[in-house]
Amino acid sequence: MIEKSDGNIFKGIAWWFNWWFEPSPKPKDTLFWAPYGRDLRRSSQPGSAIFSAIIYYILNNLFGFPVSLYEIHAFLPAIAASFATFAMFLVGRKLKDDNLGIFSAFFISISFPFIYRTNLGAKHEGIAIPAILFGLYAFLKSYREEKMSWAIIAGLSYGIVALAWGGYIYIWELLSLLIVIWLLLHPNDKNAAESFIISNVIFQVFIAIIPRFGPDKAFMSAYALLPMAGNILSLLTLMRPRLPAIKNPRKLYLAAFLVIAVLITILSIYNVIPRLAGRMLAVVFPWLREVGITTVAEHAVPSWSQIYQDFGMLLVFSLFGAFYSLKRKSLEGYLLGLLWLTSTYAAASLARLSLVQSLPVILAGGMGFLIIVETLLDIMRPPKRLKFKKEAGLSREVVAFSIIIIILLLVPVVVSETTVRYSNQPVLILTSSTAQIDADWLSALEWIRNNVPENSVIATWWDYGYWIAVMTRRNTTCDNGTINSTQIRLIARAFLSNETEALKIFKRLKVSYVVVFEPFLGGENTPLQIPNPYSRTLPMLGQYVYTSVALSGYGGDFAKSYQMARWIGWDPNRFQTVTVLRTRSGQVPIIVPADTPEARNATLYRLLFRKTDRRRMFVFEPLDFLGFGKPMPFPGYGPEEGGAPMVRIPPPEHFELVYASEPNQWVLVYKVIYPESFSG
Repeated sequence: MIEKSDGNIFKGIAWWFNWWFEPSPKPKDTLFWAPYGRDLRRSSQPGSAIFSAIIYYILNNLFGFPVSLYEIHAFLPAIAASFATFAMFLVGRKLKDDNLGIFSAFFISISFPFIYRTNLGAKHEGIAIPAILFGLYAFLKSYREEKMSWAIIAGLSYGIVALAWGGYIYIWELLSLLIVIWLLLHPNDKNAAESFIISNVIFQVFIAIIPRFGPDKAFMSAYALLPMAGNILSLLTLMRPRLPAIKNPRKLYLAAFLVIAVLITILSIYNVIPRLAGRMLAVVFPWLREVGITTVAEHAVPSWSQIYQDFGMLLVFSLFGAFYSLKRKSLEGYLLGLLWLTSTYAAASLARLSLVQSLPVILAGGMGFLIIVETLLDIMRPPKRLKFKKEAGLSREVVAFSIIIIILLLVPVVVSETTVRYSNQPVLILTSSTAQIDADWLSALEWIRNNVPENSVIATWWDYGYWIAVMTRRNTTCDNGTINSTQIRLIARAFLSNETEALKIFKRLKVSYVVVFEPFLGGENTPLQIPNPYSRTLPMLGQYVYTSVALSGYGGDFAKSYQMARWIGWDPNRFQTVTVLRTRSGQVPIIVPADTPEARNATLYRLLFRKTDRRRMFVFEPLDFLGFGKPMPFPGYGPEEGGAPMVRIPPPEHFELVYASEPNQWVLVYKVIYPESFSG
């Protein structure tokens, strides 16, 4: 966008939307998904880029402030997310009063799901969530005060959400569901109809002009079912004075909704209009999710304990608050109740949607908390008609004690160590997916930028493609998204196949380098500088033995190879298994290769388990010299009754190790050596 601006940032923004008028074939960016590349404008949303570009232009060109685009783009999500605090106050005040506004603003500022997705270096949510909240506030203000200018502001806020975040679909569908239900129950509410149709049409126009979505998705798709139904019901409400008298408008509205629903459903089934995508189906119908969806950690189905861990007792208070809101039978009450119900269902289907769930949990939790406290205070106050206070309800002491207990229930949410830790969480590239700071990825990326020729294609698992492409400007076979699942499966097949098959795939993709990552543990201490239970030394030789741990959230390509196999329909148990390492502090779980031809020949395993000057021994390797000719397991490896696989993984034959990252050699860079006679 900056490159296309020629000094005029608005020209750069116009270039993005000029996609609709450019002749085919459209230009493609091969920095990602090489060698075929991707149509950047067709596959991305420009919201974050637009805001970053405008800020960059203002600071550099207008004020002469020397700041890089990287720095702006990294800080933008965190700074933008801070506005959610003010927006939550406005929404809370609109739903109840200033007390709920203050409560909600405070708890969103310490919310773990919110902080985790909107910190330094994050992506879209930091812009989208404040825009959602401002949009809800403007919509409610438009409805209650009958000021349609606020409906326009609401539509523009929703438009920002569509520009910035693929999750715009949720708030789009939620508001549409709200108005459909509301107008079926209150067919004469013109304020609701007018506020919705103005804001929703603006919302749909934004969706229509974004190259990634287009008019089809905005107006004629399975996604547009509820929004278009809401538009039609709103029009019927606004036009009723000009229509013949209708004895039972609810039946008419219900019939209109059913006709639209059946029509769009049939057209989407026969692919006449766009149908729901895989991730959307995974949310609505979790049992229909594709294998590719289930292999992504943030797309997993969370346990109820994980959901409770995110919110604590606030979740319990929110249940009461949501029930109370629905009992009010107001538009605001229905909005909060539906927001709570739908987001809880969505978060129970997809782990990453806990961010969306945090909004209604905080708002409804505050509602429930305040209603309980206010009710207790009312009980304590004697009615004016009573002559003596002792004739009143509960004593002051009982009420005070009850309120203290209720407040104490929320203390763990406020002082949660998890929230504090993640508020200071470094960007993912520094933690290497291990929840601790290490420079291995930065070391590897710097080496790639300085030593790998330009225009080279680097193969890696899709988690890391974005880091390599952005930080080194070298082409990668993927990025950190799943927009090209076909190529992801191709890389998975190459990694788990033998070298001959892997070379064929890499040749097809014009790959010249391969990057793999595994945070092996070994040595005296982990990088956290705590005693490492996985640290074992080879008897007599003093060499440290390395292994991969079976801990959630700690793992690299070896742990992910289980999901690679699932993604391509292979049996993951043919590649790895879980056993234990017996230490003085007890048994700890570790992941090791299976004793199968598939594991021994897997190209990925040969790349990961190659010996280096520091890693000379892996825990699953047999010790020939201890058994006097009979291979013996490493002391403490496997359960006492035996049965742990002993495997030797041979080194790669067609891949040359050209760099091992510092300080832990977790990231390995290989150059692909194609045989002279190899044709692919």
